[in-house]
Amino acid sequence: MAITQTYSIFTVPFNHTTDFTELADNCERFADVLIESDDDAEKMALCGRLSACLELLHPTLREPIPDYLKASLTVDDLPTHTPAFTPEIDQLSVWCQSLTQLLMSGSLATTQVRVLGELLHELVCYFADTLKAPRWLNTEAGMLSLEDLH
Repeated sequence: MAITQTYSIFTVPFNHTTDFTELADNCERFADVLIESDDDAEKMALCGRLSACLELLHPTLREPIPDYLKASLTVDDLPTHTPAFTPEIDQLSVWCQSLTQLLMSGSLATTQVRVLGELLHELVCYFADTLKAPRWLNTEAGMLSLEDLH
């Protein structure tokens, strides 16, 4: 990422009056740059910006959508894509193992242990369900891969 692009991400303004769609965009941009960064100081700063944005976003999650945003969240046709969590199985395995190791490290605050424990639980259940999910369908013509049907 170019220096000017990286710098500009640190100057993106947001506060308690920023609407949730802009906060979500900011979170996504911070996470995108964070995953590509190799600089520890930059990563720490990005985590700080992401954390601040998430902190502002959290209280808005259960509030009614403001009228001025309804038009931007309204479509005339059913969307062809909806957000879904579908990580690759090997990546999911690594995430579960990394969270387990982090929880075992004893370096986290009690609230972090609880939250990351809940995340680990959800990821492990999703991982197990994915591993045990049906993969073939019996038909009169023989077995068909469910993957080929999608």
